[in-house]
Amino acid sequence: MTRNQLRRLVLDNGLRVLLAPNPTGASIGVAVHYGVGFRTEPKGHTGLAHLFEHLMIQGGHGSAPHGYLPQVQRAGGLGDAKTRQDLTVYYAAAPASALEMLLALEADRMHSPRISARNLRTQTAVIDEEIRLMVRNRPYGAFPWVLPRALHTRAENARDGYGESVDLAALDIPLCERFFVDHYGPGNALVTLTGAFEPDAAERVVRRHFEPLPGRPVVAAPDGPEPEPREDRHLSVTDPHAGLPAVAVGYRMPDPVTERAGYLAHLVLAALLGQGRHALLRRGPAAPAGVASLSVGCGLFGLPLDTTGPDLLTLFAVYGGGGSGGDRGGGDGDAGRVTDALDSVLTTLAENEVDAGLLRATTARWASGALRELGDPSTRAQLLGQREMLFGEAELTERLPELIRTGVTAEQVSRAAARLRASHRAVVRFEPRASTNATTPGTTVAA
Repeated sequence: MTRNQLRRLVLDNGLRVLLAPNPTGASIGVAVHYGVGFRTEPKGHTGLAHLFEHLMIQGGHGSAPHGYLPQVQRAGGLGDAKTRQDLTVYYAAAPASALEMLLALEADRMHSPRISARNLRTQTAVIDEEIRLMVRNRPYGAFPWVLPRALHTRAENARDGYGESVDLAALDIPLCERFFVDHYGPGNALVTLTGAFEPDAAERVVRRHFEPLPGRPVVAAPDGPEPEPREDRHLSVTDPHAGLPAVAVGYRMPDPVTERAGYLAHLVLAALLGQGRHALLRRGPAAPAGVASLSVGCGLFGLPLDTTGPDLLTLFAVYGGGGSGGDRGGGDGDAGRVTDALDSVLTTLAENEVDAGLLRATTARWASGALRELGDPSTRAQLLGQREMLFGEAELTERLPELIRTGVTAEQVSRAAARLRASHRAVVRFEPRASTNATTPGTTVAA
């Protein structure tokens, strides 16, 4: 079996398994995805998916008293977890000799995680501290969360993943146990294994540890349409921790399932606008003056194909002031220069195809970065499992670099630029000083 051949299994309890061997190297990656994220949380219980990730990372009862991570580290490995819009993933990388240990630990916490009142109190406090450090007391900490709140109307699509403090304080053991039963059964999970292993032997280990787990019904995630924005939104956020003003811009991305070609063209468009030293908003006549830093990306977390729900193309720019001109579309002169430059570049790309040499260089750089990611077995396991869970296309992970490098045309990029130019968007100013129409970080008002 070569590196690009995948083996799929479905156990009697509903657990899906993806085996992706790599005959080179001496390490393995394991990722266990559960089909639950912060878009899936029960109404009135925001932050539960992320909190439960913190509870699960402690391991199952079989990992006591040391816990999950110390055992992985003693075997020479690393492990962690992430909560996203539609998925929660637990992942690890270790020497190939740790294969059975890693799978046993994952099966253990899938069967019976260590949920206790003490653990709940500890992890709630940890998340409160995360919110303070990453949102409330961090310069520009409201980015990117402020953009989906501005563009999306459905509550589940506007959540920030951390949750509301009042909801976190109300979470209790019975609610966590119900959440585990509803969303953490084998039928709502996918185990992905990558790296240096023999497929038949790995399958036997998987079956030995996971087949005894009982199956149970899965509570389906809510699936409601998110209407396209009907107007531009211009908002303001006071940020006492910011040293310089900034502006964030967000657009709705095409649907990655029904509009795949358009979605990929937007990935290239974002790279052309703000990624790499030759990006159109970084250098050349269109680059806005006075910008200290600028980034453009796709996905709430800057990762492509990260959700099946509504996703964003975002721009974030910090500028140093000194601009001229009056208020432009809800921003001051500097913010207006950034949005004017963005509009100018989009108009140019919509009306004139991008230079062929620049397009080749941009797509080659994008593909090269994506291929480098796949060299790490843990990252490869995460990406393969993510695309399998969300789209049923694990193979898309290894096809994506070539799809970008050779499949996206200048004409498609022009259409993507025209789509953004015609779309309603959110423009959010971050103001270092308090003003009469701005609020604390993480909340917004009409400017």
